[in-house]
Amino acid sequence: MNIYITLDYEIYFGENHGTVEKCIIYPTSELIRIAEKYNVRFSFFVDSGFILKLDEFRKRFPVLENDYQAIIKQVNYLAATGHDIQLHIHPHWEDCYFDGNRWVMKVNRYKLSDFNDDEIKDIVVRYKKVLFDITNQSVFSFRAGGWCLQPFSKLHKVFKENNISLDSSVFRNGQFSSRQYSFDFTNAPDKDIYKFENDVVVEDPSGYFTELPISPIRNSPLFFWFLFLLGRKNPYFHKPLGDGQAMPAPGYRKKLLTRFTNNPVSLDGYNARLLQKALKQLLKRNFNHMVVIGHPKALSRYSIVEVENFVLKNKEKHNFTTFTKIFKGNI
Repeated sequence: MNIYITLDYEIYFGENHGTVEKCIIYPTSELIRIAEKYNVRFSFFVDSGFILKLDEFRKRFPVLENDYQAIIKQVNYLAATGHDIQLHIHPHWEDCYFDGNRWVMKVNRYKLSDFNDDEIKDIVVRYKKVLFDITNQSVFSFRAGGWCLQPFSKLHKVFKENNISLDSSVFRNGQFSSRQYSFDFTNAPDKDIYKFENDVVVEDPSGYFTELPISPIRNSPLFFWFLFLLGRKNPYFHKPLGDGQAMPAPGYRKKLLTRFTNNPVSLDGYNARLLQKALKQLLKRNFNHMVVIGHPKALSRYSIVEVENFVLKNKEKHNFTTFTKIFKGNI
């Protein structure tokens, strides 16, 4: 089994966006420690729009200089030591600004599809370029911010023009809709890898693009009751390391607590408890790829322990790898 530990490298997007140190730098350093201890490598989908905004506003607000330099240094280190640095786009950064004290988050245009064709092209080109400029390494894979990849027809042409040929945004049966963002993967192929062309949930064996879906898992409400109760009972161990808050998602928590839900296999918080269970399910189905999503900001002390135990238990039996090692030059 190829196991891809993937991280969306970003701060929070709610009114309390948190700090770079606690949302990104420190939790990522814990992942680096695990990677180096066991000689495994991870894939980081870096929110490059945030890097561009830091670069823009640090000229006016020197307080941002440390944040900018800390991210550049860490991303450089990750790339230099064999981790994957790939493209993560949260295009709402186009409308955000720093007011001298905090980032003012404007999320009315949260999806790439909220922009016109020329704007989308400009965003993809600039956001990809900044990662290449930092790492001098190929950027060919993508994860959509908030899983907002649809309608893919608006991205098809510009992705081809920019040699973005691999996506890892889909998780089968995932579905959500709110004022700011939405996705619907209920009709995605029941596969661990497939080709597509114009529609990310429609397999096309001759398609230009490869989808490497985030591995799915189905959770009962009881699981999330445990998650929330543990967070209250032992916040030091179970609360996220990041010091911000997520963007509001009306009705989402109620849904988790009252019905079975389809979710991505995740490193975040108590979700990391299910890593081994998810692996066993995939092995039973003779799948060859397991993609796990995580966010440094949403890791907890508990999940870091679980991730280390998962790597230790499986590193001799399975291949912890990156998109570049498996797919560069092969798609």
